[in-house]
Amino acid sequence: MEKDDSISAESISLQTLSSIRSLIINADTSDSVISSVFKFLTGLLSRDDPAILHHVLKLLSDLSIWRNELATQIFDSVLSNLLRLQNSAADASHGRVAVESLALLASLSETNPGNATAISKIDGEGFASICLGAPISFRLWLLRNAERFHVPSSVLFTLFLGFTKDPYPYIRKVALNGLIHICKAGDFDHAHAVQGCYTRAVELLGDAEDSVRSSAVHAVSMWGKVLIASKVETKRRECTDAVFLQLCSIVRDMSVDVRVEVFKAFGIIGTASESIILQTLSKKVLGAGKGKKLQSQHLKEPADVSAAAGVFIHGFEDEFYEVREAAVDSFHSLSVNSVEFPDEAVNLLMDMLYDDYMVVRLKALEALHHIADLGNLKIQETYLPACLDALVDTSENIRLTARNILKLVKMPDVKLVNKCVDGILKSLEMYPQDEPFILSALFHFGQNHTKFLVSMVKRFCEKLETASGNKSEFNSRQVSASLMLIISAPLADKQSITSIPPLAFSYSLALLGKFSCGLDDMMDQDTFLAYLSHCAVLSASSGTEFNKGDMFFHAYRHSNEDISGNPIVLQSKDIPAASKHMASKAEVENGNEAMKSVNHILLKVKAAWLLSQSGCSKDAFRALRSCKQELQTANSSISNGALEFMCQYVHLIKLLSQVWPHFEYSRHTSTCKSVELELLMEEVEIKLMEIRCRFTGLSTEVSLVMELIILGCLLRLYKFESCCRLSCKKKLASTVSQLELHHEQQCTKPSEFLTETKKSLQEVGSYGDINCCRLLDLIRKYNCFSPEQFTFSGDLQCVSAELEVPGNGPYSPIAFVAGLPVAIPSEIMLLNVPKDTRLWLRISRTDDETCQFVYLGQNLYKGDEREKRFMFSAVSYMTPRALVFTLRVSIGMECLFEDICDGGRRYGPKHPVAYLCKEREVHISSVSRT
Repeated sequence: MEKDDSISAESISLQTLSSIRSLIINADTSDSVISSVFKFLTGLLSRDDPAILHHVLKLLSDLSIWRNELATQIFDSVLSNLLRLQNSAADASHGRVAVESLALLASLSETNPGNATAISKIDGEGFASICLGAPISFRLWLLRNAERFHVPSSVLFTLFLGFTKDPYPYIRKVALNGLIHICKAGDFDHAHAVQGCYTRAVELLGDAEDSVRSSAVHAVSMWGKVLIASKVETKRRECTDAVFLQLCSIVRDMSVDVRVEVFKAFGIIGTASESIILQTLSKKVLGAGKGKKLQSQHLKEPADVSAAAGVFIHGFEDEFYEVREAAVDSFHSLSVNSVEFPDEAVNLLMDMLYDDYMVVRLKALEALHHIADLGNLKIQETYLPACLDALVDTSENIRLTARNILKLVKMPDVKLVNKCVDGILKSLEMYPQDEPFILSALFHFGQNHTKFLVSMVKRFCEKLETASGNKSEFNSRQVSASLMLIISAPLADKQSITSIPPLAFSYSLALLGKFSCGLDDMMDQDTFLAYLSHCAVLSASSGTEFNKGDMFFHAYRHSNEDISGNPIVLQSKDIPAASKHMASKAEVENGNEAMKSVNHILLKVKAAWLLSQSGCSKDAFRALRSCKQELQTANSSISNGALEFMCQYVHLIKLLSQVWPHFEYSRHTSTCKSVELELLMEEVEIKLMEIRCRFTGLSTEVSLVMELIILGCLLRLYKFESCCRLSCKKKLASTVSQLELHHEQQCTKPSEFLTETKKSLQEVGSYGDINCCRLLDLIRKYNCFSPEQFTFSGDLQCVSAELEVPGNGPYSPIAFVAGLPVAIPSEIMLLNVPKDTRLWLRISRTDDETCQFVYLGQNLYKGDEREKRFMFSAVSYMTPRALVFTLRVSIGMECLFEDICDGGRRYGPKHPVAYLCKEREVHISSVSRT
């Protein structure tokens, strides 16, 4: 701003102020000009012209936004001017300027926290004087924003209570809301002050303005609750009834908002005398309430209990759904606290299930669900249609709540049971997407009605027998639901198992995935498998072996405890207590969540394995695909090494599931099948070798891998010719010895599978053959790894590598001279590679099986760091007589624990190699000699 263009205070005008704003919002305005503008505007604050000061404060607000570095100086200038105004004679114009200054100061203190303490210079007395001297609209703003100025609660309480008598209704409403805010904050509990607030709120229940009465109702409930809490025990019930009846007196108000607030207030109070609650359900004055007067210091005159007559009936019959919703919601709160709850209450709620509005129907169902949860809901035949209609409602939430009610109720006779089952099946046909939740509801419903089991079995057995010969019928949703209902009863009554045909449990095994998904709120998949297995045995035993079922029912109760409470980490029972990891509380919680995720996946893997053994290969593969998807979105507290281990384990079980059908029938197979089996077994053995070789820090996982190696050896011995038996038997004996030594070192107990295998090897001696029947028996003894045996290793890590050939590609090949070796520059990254590892670079040609190994000396990757990077030039002698060719390069680690050695190879690894990365193609092109 040039000197000759300077602005004087005497020449100020609106046009000048407009020009100043243009300078402020222009980003190209120089700092010197902005400084002059700031000085000019702050100089104008001392003027007493309200019109000019209004615009000056607005310009200062803009300046603080566009030039944040001046915000603190602007705050100090406005604050000092405000304090000056407080000390001067107060008038209406000063009041307006003071409020605008407060608004600017509040905004600056919120955007610049450093100014928050400075605003405390405006004490409660100063704020009150500004509030009292401000015009109506500004006073309204101050009351609404009082909490922004850190005014003491005592001052605010006095202000709000005083302004409840303001002649303007909006001021009274805001003052009441302010008192409610103080009540919620809990900063004011003086007995006389509480009584005064409550009394004033009661007076405003008769205000002419609807909005004021609405706020007054809320204030009565909030301060009334504080008043009740302040009374001694003997006076508390009387005070509660007084507040409740006070609210009842305004329940028929003409304003919809007031009626809504009244019913919400009932929910806040939450209770009253039994006689008053019962009276709210009947328009006719009950005998206990006739002529009964409630004398209390909280009421202007004695209140008749009959004032509560039909309060909730009026609420339920209100023409506005907002009132009906609030009435149902508060009705639920009162019903929970009522000891004697008549059938009339349930009848009223049942009527609300036919309401036109979904939100009202849902609130009514939630109230019924809580009543049922308390054991007080008895559904009569007249009520049943309303519940069954809710099962087929278009709202998903309503259907879910209706099913949850049926999980808890108990029907008095078989007729109502059959009607409920028909309603649930109808819901299943209309909404097939609800199938898991419907199956869960049927399971709970069956448990609650075991005395009608014989009738239910008779009804559905005919359908099951028909379904057994028709695959499409067998897979239908109706049959699944029927099965779930039938098999549910033994949980509640073990003796009823003999009434169920074994065929029902056999069919249920085929629907394992579907059923366990529906029952995940009760038991895990492993427990459900045990349940079906035990029930099938007991059902066929004619009741002579019931003691065998105790193990399952104990496991079921233990599973329920785990699911209902905090997740429990399933530790190995064989690990000594002294060796268990001690962690902080946070680590334990993370470990619990991680273990919960892993256990859930392991249970699915085990179920898939059992399905494959039962011949249900497609279902098994579907379950394993689901496991892979879960691992992709696994708990973040699972380490990368453990997550990779689980992925490899799931893949291995999938390969074994593909192998298993070859062992179902005959020992001998066709040539085509034999070749397919050989390829699968080779892939299994390679995958097992990679898992054992590529993971460091293995502890309990070692027994899993080695048992799978033993299983692979047994499969080979059973299926393949005698030419490979000797080497396979040596590997089997060696692995059994290693695993036995591992259990001794870890002080753990060997599994039954390992014990039986070792016993068989000892029986046949060094050169004998295990007979086929014994081999098949051992193979069938293998039980997929269970959560009880599995614990995470804290330092489980996956060994991996990356290999890049910089700058190489089809259009930028490596040059070579025909007949001479070629150097391949490689950029290598190793992750978690142990120091004593022997690494090899494998180079092969794409046109044949010729390969060459180049040793990577340990000096290249020495050090303790987790990740190692280095450059290495590998020399290849495989240069054909061609102008252009391609090589494949990969990195592998020698598996030193393998007993099989390649004695015929002159140079290269003597043991099998597990590869750590994908093969990379290297493009090479010939150049002419000079």
